[in-house]
Amino acid sequence: MSDMTDPPAPRESPAPDPPATLTASQVSQILKRAAEIDAGGDSMTVDELERIAGEAGIDPRATRAAIAELVAEETPVPALEPRPPAVPPTRAGNPASPSPGRIISGGAVGVAFGFLFASSLGGAIAGSGATVIYLILRAVQAMKRGSQLDFQIQNFTLWFVSTLIIAAALGPEGFMLTLLCWILTSVIGGLLIRFGPREEEPEEEVPQLESGGR
Repeated sequence: MSDMTDPPAPRESPAPDPPATLTASQVSQILKRAAEIDAGGDSMTVDELERIAGEAGIDPRATRAAIAELVAEETPVPALEPRPPAVPPTRAGNPASPSPGRIISGGAVGVAFGFLFASSLGGAIAGSGATVIYLILRAVQAMKRGSQLDFQIQNFTLWFVSTLIIAAALGPEGFMLTLLCWILTSVIGGLLIRFGPREEEPEEEVPQLESGGR
């Protein structure tokens, strides 16, 4: 029998000599790998990284700026929640608030009516006609807006002011007359606003999303 001998072990090739110059990309890769080897694992602290970069001649401020940029790029941006579309309030459900200007104008009409009514028969007729026309216009406007409270406050202000003037001139009879007029106009105007037609609210346009398959 021939003697069995082990095959010779392969000889390790010598490490290549480092090049004289390195590119910026090679410098970055080498420093990264050297830092991993120096740390003894796949992670290291920021202080260790700054120390290694400082020994390599890199300004610590530049290292901290690079760390901040990397963290900002890797941090996910939270998605903004879409805001629900603004729904305009319906005037029928939420009547418009009373207008101070209309309430003042109602009081002014009440003053004029009171003086005309207390002055003479002709003034009473003219004042009554103008007042009825004024209240009809206000009732129609309030009907379109669905504002019952706005009309009733105007109506009350008109008759309250006129009652003070007429009662002072004509006594209890004038007071009872204006009180009756206030009750009638409140009921008739309230029914007109309650059951009259409303202004049509503009329909809100709903944006349509384009499908991605087109």
